[in-house]
Amino acid sequence: MFISNLGDVFHHVFGRYPLDYSTTGPDITIRLSDAGSLLKYERECRGSREERYLGRSFSAIHIYPVEPVNLPEPLTQYLEIAFPPVVLPPGAEQTVYVKFPVEIGVFLESEGKQSPLDVFSLMPAKFSLYGLPSSGVITRLYKSDLFPEIPKVDLFREGVMALTLKNCRTENAKVSRAVFDSSSMCLYYGSRVAMTATLEVFSEYLARTSFTDTAPPDCPNRAIDLYRTSSFALTSTKGYFMEAGTS
Repeated sequence: MFISNLGDVFHHVFGRYPLDYSTTGPDITIRLSDAGSLLKYERECRGSREERYLGRSFSAIHIYPVEPVNLPEPLTQYLEIAFPPVVLPPGAEQTVYVKFPVEIGVFLESEGKQSPLDVFSLMPAKFSLYGLPSSGVITRLYKSDLFPEIPKVDLFREGVMALTLKNCRTENAKVSRAVFDSSSMCLYYGSRVAMTATLEVFSEYLARTSFTDTAPPDCPNRAIDLYRTSSFALTSTKGYFMEAGTS
């Protein structure tokens, strides 16, 4: 199967497929082929190549967007999105849109269960330290513009998060970053890759981020959560407390 553009690639890649699946498009190639008593899995992305041999007892292959904290290796479970500052009056609530990097996971199905095989991305990874060196956390850092409406995205590179900002203070609050725990991310896909989240500001130095497990109208499909299927699974949380502030 040859697919001529990223929009077509998007709709043909995410989902569940038989073990003779292959797709080729700009920057990404995935191929499963016979290799005697085994199957051969090949993937190319941005010059990076992965090749593995698989037993024939698997029943299907799944390809979905996954939590964007896995590459080049799982160094952190935290995603930090930095954006232009927003000043909110006391008690205000405002929904904005920010972009986040997309990572793509490949899973093998056996007896109705999925196990991770491969993760790749068209987006380079950058890291930062949130908080003090003695007590902070390493984050996957992504810098985004701020959008009042859902922006157009390069589908295999960026997703869109609907982020509701809530100022729970009795004075103005400035917000220019949000740190998220990947163990509670809820990824959806359809016409884009999407997440919905909330950032509550309690003081100059304390805020909380959390995710909403609700499908946007244009993204009805729930992706597999990589942390729930991986051998390096993380403990799920209901949110992340930002104790170093939001600016």
